[in-house]
Amino acid sequence: MGLTVHFKLAAPAGFTGTQAKRLVESMRRVALRFHGEGLVDRVQPITSDAKTLRHFGSDWLILPVPGKENTTIGVEIFPSGGFLFQVEAGEDCEPLQLGLCQYPLKVWFQGNELCTKKGAGWRLSGFSKTQYASLHGWEHFERCHCAVVELLASFRTADLRMKISDEGDYWPRRSLTRLRENLDHMNGLVAAAAGALKDIDEAAAGESRVQSPIFAHRNFERLEVAGAMRVAPMLKKFRAVMGKL
Repeated sequence: MGLTVHFKLAAPAGFTGTQAKRLVESMRRVALRFHGEGLVDRVQPITSDAKTLRHFGSDWLILPVPGKENTTIGVEIFPSGGFLFQVEAGEDCEPLQLGLCQYPLKVWFQGNELCTKKGAGWRLSGFSKTQYASLHGWEHFERCHCAVVELLASFRTADLRMKISDEGDYWPRRSLTRLRENLDHMNGLVAAAAGALKDIDEAAAGESRVQSPIFAHRNFERLEVAGAMRVAPMLKKFRAVMGKL
């Protein structure tokens, strides 16, 4: 849970591995320019290490569960090859894993061979949770969040399709007003939920074992109160359910 920027990258159909690598190298040059301008903290080298690809480049096939309405299961699809690099926008902003990967056309799951529906092209889906950059103040969060979005937007060319989904509503209108409103709203919800869990745990065990980055926010108490007011009925039910566990 937390304010996040999601993205999808895709190269044109028919691109070779060499062409995909060159495209990722051009993406990294853009990221290095952002670094040179002080917009992001670090840009790591490109890697094709199999372990790294499996860890950061995997995708998912979502399947319905037979006999269970509105229930699905995810089948992890590991890349068959790819080129990835990491960009660290700033402290407590989740790093971006960027690049392009290829995926198998079929995978085995529970004894059945399934079509992955990924095609033979080069692509990557990913995200960066930017919310906890706000632990260091609005200015730091704004720089991190905007850098993530603007970097992704800068990758869009004739040779690279890019789709951005911004939970902060900064993109596509570049509205800092909406971004700040959404950040305050999400911080409030997280603070209220974390605070409720902490209270329940303390009441049951005499001490709290609940951990959350939001506790480190300089304005945690204000955020907790504001969030609790927004979702008071829901929070009351949540406390009742959790208190019975």
